[in-house]
Amino acid sequence: MRHFYKKLSLRNKLLTILLIIIFIFSGFSLFLIQSIDDVSDVTERMSESNLPKLTWYQNWDRELSIKEEMVRNALENGLDTSFIHQYKENHSSREETSLQGDELPQSLEELDNEVQLLDFLIINKVGGLLEYGDEDAAKNVIHTEYLPKMNQLKDQIERGQKAEYDNFYDNVNTFPQIIEKSIWLLVIITVIAIATAIYFSYRISKNITKPIESMADKVDDIASGNYGETVEGSNQVEIEQLTQSINQMSKSLEQSFYTIMKDKQKHEQILNSLPIGIITYDCQSHEYSVNSFVTNLLGITSIDLSSEAISKNLEEQPLIKLFFSEENYHNQKVNMIIHGESYVFLVSQVTLKDEHQLPSGRIFYFIDITETSKLEKRIVQSEKLALVGEMAATSAHEIRNPLTVIYGFMSLMKEALSPQELQRFNFNLMMKEMDRLYSIVEQMLLMSKQKEPEAEFVQVRDVINDLIPLLSNSLHAKDIDFDIQLNDETILADARQLKQVLLNLIRNSMEAIQSNGQIRIYSVISGDQYTLYLEDDGPGVPQEMKSDLFEPFSTSKSNGTGLGLNVVQRIIENHQGTISLYKSDCNGTIFKIELPYVRYQVDAQ
Repeated sequence: MRHFYKKLSLRNKLLTILLIIIFIFSGFSLFLIQSIDDVSDVTERMSESNLPKLTWYQNWDRELSIKEEMVRNALENGLDTSFIHQYKENHSSREETSLQGDELPQSLEELDNEVQLLDFLIINKVGGLLEYGDEDAAKNVIHTEYLPKMNQLKDQIERGQKAEYDNFYDNVNTFPQIIEKSIWLLVIITVIAIATAIYFSYRISKNITKPIESMADKVDDIASGNYGETVEGSNQVEIEQLTQSINQMSKSLEQSFYTIMKDKQKHEQILNSLPIGIITYDCQSHEYSVNSFVTNLLGITSIDLSSEAISKNLEEQPLIKLFFSEENYHNQKVNMIIHGESYVFLVSQVTLKDEHQLPSGRIFYFIDITETSKLEKRIVQSEKLALVGEMAATSAHEIRNPLTVIYGFMSLMKEALSPQELQRFNFNLMMKEMDRLYSIVEQMLLMSKQKEPEAEFVQVRDVINDLIPLLSNSLHAKDIDFDIQLNDETILADARQLKQVLLNLIRNSMEAIQSNGQIRIYSVISGDQYTLYLEDDGPGVPQEMKSDLFEPFSTSKSNGTGLGLNVVQRIIENHQGTISLYKSDCNGTIFKIELPYVRYQVDAQ
């Protein structure tokens, strides 16, 4: 039955409850009819029994009182036949009254006979004695038979009347009992009906509100992004259909969400894999988004762009300043330094529009063309070097020959002139400048030759030992400690060119230290790589020169040519190696040279 009730629809449940309530009140109406029948029965008993009997009792009581008064008056005034005649008239009027009144109840017939017998004593017996003139005997009959019998009848009538009154009042009191019983039954039935209505209303409301509340919570969860959440089934037919629709919607949203997320992740991976910085702004949501290239390079996230702190540091971020300018531009070059390194970017910004051609946001993107710019510079520098090479190839010998003659004659003049004359004509300064000019010509000749290295197995320690006699005086004069920590391994290199590399680097370190310092040279072998480190404790390379350190004519010295490190780089690259500025700060500088290390050739040697 309960299972059948759960399967009913809401409309059928309401109809069922109404029918139950109607049935309950119908039962009360049946009881009310029964109560009305009880009232009718009591009324009928009163009208058919109590009232007629009370009427007869009252008539008899009144009649006996009249007859007693007549008899007593006759006794006082004297008995005669007129008394009998008067008594007969009274008896006739009683019979007429009895015939005209209510029908004598059967239970009172005996009492009525006794009343009539009392009349018989007066009319027949007393009347007969009076006709014979025996007044005394008539009085005696009255005193001994009539009056006692009358008193006995009056007592009997009084008791019957009282009993009938009590019975009448009992019947009358039955009405409140019936009414009270009906009222109590009505109250009970009303309470049962109300309780039934409340119970079923609660059950129905629970069957409706509880699933709806659960459904609302689940819908809120789904709206919050918990796609795929399902609502528990309900026994209510109408709600079950809605539950199935919501569950179907949730599953569809989950599938759509996963599809969108996969597409989003795919697009984000594509955007994050591009070597292009992309920043977007949505006018409606006022949200910023950046790809990983921007975050890794500038250290800025979409949250940082939304904060007010970013607007206070726009001068430190030229790219972000261009983005917030909201101007449209295409392929604009921007130079900036990030984490100590110089970058060149090609920047563009475009306004995004919706389907109504109204601005919906903007996209800002930039491309790192630092390597391209460096390549352009290298091309220019290569052209310069080519020009220098041509000039060196055509004129170096022509410059060096007269320079040698001049240098020879000036050397002879130096021996012939006195110290005073040498000082007077600044002869030492001329000789120093002559040496500098001779050095420039030698560097130009070396750059123009571009001679391929004559590779042979050499030890770097032996190359440095050959340089120490050339440098010992300068090292001692500047109080510079020279520390060599090299292994005994050999490498395949041109000893003369390698000596030129180390000489240039050591001279640069000596000039950087000036006095009271240390130069360390040590090596590390890792796999097929021979790494040579040259370290000094000088003041370091200026920050602005680090990016162009190996470019021709790049120098911080007042008397430098700017060709030494470029020559070193060209020699190392000709040996299939690399040279780089490994470290440089106020505590010193470390150059790193990497050369190929061929182990099996060393073993063969």
